[in-house]
Amino acid sequence: MTIVSASGPADMVEMRRALEAGEASPADLVEQAIERAEAANAELNFIAWPNFNRARRQASVQHAGPLAGIPTLIKDMIAEKGSPASWGATALRDNVADEDEPYTRAIRDAGLVSIARSTMPELGLNVVTESPLTGITRNPWSLDHAPGGSSGGGSAAVAAGVVPVAHASDGLGSIRHGAAPCGLVGLKPSRGRNVGDEAMRAISDLGVNGCVSRTVRDTAAWLEATQTRAPGAAFTPVPLVTRPIEGSLRVHTYSDIMRTGAAPDASVARVFADAIALMERLGHNVSDATLPFDGPKAIAVLHDITEGTFSRKLALLAQKLGVEVHPDDLEYRSKTLVEAGSRIDDARYAAAWQKADEMVAAYLRRLDEIDIWMTPTLGTEPVRVGVFSPDGDWSDQRDHLVDYAGYCWIDNFAGTPSISLPMGFSDKGLPIGVQFATRPGGEALLLALAYQIEAAIEWGRRTPPIWFGSAAD
Repeated sequence: MTIVSASGPADMVEMRRALEAGEASPADLVEQAIERAEAANAELNFIAWPNFNRARRQASVQHAGPLAGIPTLIKDMIAEKGSPASWGATALRDNVADEDEPYTRAIRDAGLVSIARSTMPELGLNVVTESPLTGITRNPWSLDHAPGGSSGGGSAAVAAGVVPVAHASDGLGSIRHGAAPCGLVGLKPSRGRNVGDEAMRAISDLGVNGCVSRTVRDTAAWLEATQTRAPGAAFTPVPLVTRPIEGSLRVHTYSDIMRTGAAPDASVARVFADAIALMERLGHNVSDATLPFDGPKAIAVLHDITEGTFSRKLALLAQKLGVEVHPDDLEYRSKTLVEAGSRIDDARYAAAWQKADEMVAAYLRRLDEIDIWMTPTLGTEPVRVGVFSPDGDWSDQRDHLVDYAGYCWIDNFAGTPSISLPMGFSDKGLPIGVQFATRPGGEALLLALAYQIEAAIEWGRRTPPIWFGSAAD
């Protein structure tokens, strides 16, 4: 039965307080999360593979770690020893991981207990979470709308109060694309920040791991617990951020759709304008800005890289997993994406990366001049399910997709951290996110700003119509 709580949910930090005070045990928290997951999944479909019995066993044993005993979900994209790792693809449904990936170990070393692997679109190639393998994952704010992607399964579960925080990953925006439609906090860390990413230095190293949560302090605690502390890492570790920022930041705002130069839809424009007004009331120096590169040309480069990379790396993925994957094994949308990439020859592909280098350099120069680059997270309110169907042709979807989700990708290429915050609602009552980015290694600045904004907006007081949490959890 759906439970609605006007006073708001307990988050991960509050759960840790309850554990330390002896008011709850890890077994209690995990069992409650499993009960919520089973009930919520019938409506939302966010579980790719349940790990209930293993989670119960893990919760019954005392673990160390700053987040010990907290239930979570792990996206069906990073390997967990002995669990399916299907990447949302029917062709990989029988793929079982032999070993944990480094970031999986970081999650486990932090003490978190994963109760299930969360759904994702096939191979992480969509901004919604729909696939022939797992079906349609739905948004707890509206069952007719998508929870985003590719981190949509974990986002739906957190938004519905099943778990306080869930693993997410981000190759061209997927943490933020999952957080924004579900009214969550979604931080994409810097390239090289996390365990497992120590060797990442190239512009082509796009993918990073992180989480989605309902509160800034949960995201801050997750980052502090899962970041790398290896010698020679790209950045010194971020201390646990617990306080709002003090002082004024230099903020540049941009909201036009990159491909066309058109304005975002009316609801996004309204929420973005309200967010700018809030930033000014908080004492920040905010000004409108132009893109540091040509928008339409940048999107053309993005298309060449997206299509060219996937068509070239499909065989490498199959080799990594030890499973043969052919285009005919994929959903129709992915198959047509491979076909589009096969038409991009090596010279055109190399030229696209060279242009991307130039765009990144221009973007980083801009960030040297300011503190925060501020944009909408998405161009419209959350899309309805079926809009980016796996049965559709990539060529028919790609312009709509990039107009919807085209604000986030530059931070993956640049390796810069960025965070999507739930700043308001559309006219239909659906969450609208705003994104804040800064220089590489600047996660502490983003989290401190997020604390300040969270205190002003208090987004945690509002829960979706499909809600399984409670104030006490």
